[in-house]
Amino acid sequence: MAAEFALDFKALEHLRGYPDDLKRYSNLIKQVHPRGMSAVEFLLKRPSAADDFVAQVCRLVREGEEIMSVIEAAEAAGLEPKAFLAGVASDPEFPQPLFRKDHKAVWRRADVEAYLARHGDRNG
Repeated sequence: MAAEFALDFKALEHLRGYPDDLKRYSNLIKQVHPRGMSAVEFLLKRPSAADDFVAQVCRLVREGEEIMSVIEAAEAAGLEPKAFLAGVASDPEFPQPLFRKDHKAVWRRADVEAYLARHGDRNG
């Protein structure tokens, strides 16, 4: 993997479980990689809505944030995503997301892991 595309693949990992977003981002990769361009950089150079999940994931990855999506956080808690959002993520002590719109959210990995370490016995 070329170094200039490393962020593209890192962002791609966080889109698992979001088929429409995954397809959109995968198509962008297919379009820009043959031209030697990074999908993260290409996407972030274009105007995007503040509530665009893919753009926010790309921005956070580019900024070096270690993040977890709802899918990843739910897996870490041993729950289904809906149960995770309704239970664990709604706990007032749970960390605030870096981004959230509807059922899509992203948190700092370290914050989620610390919460789960403190509250793991109450989450499953």
